[in-house]
Amino acid sequence: MKMEKIRNPNCFCNFVQGVVIKTESGHFLGATCDPGEAENIIKNYFMNEFFPEPVHMFFGGEIGQCGTWGYIVKLAE
Repeated sequence: MKMEKIRNPNCFCNFVQGVVIKTESGHFLGATCDPGEAENIIKNYFMNEFFPEPVHMFFGGEIGQCGTWGYIVKLAE
């Protein structure tokens, strides 16, 4: 499985502040401070979903908020 990652140049993408992972339609997949765990969450979603949509990663949000858009991850064509 090949994934393509698009980065927002205006975001520092610092995992220390935490990352919220959601699908493009807003379905919550998870939240973590570990880049390896974030990758596993995204890979698991792509492997188990019949029609996976792009996944958005948001960094540094307050509790209950998404934060700043950092990455869009999608399957490479």
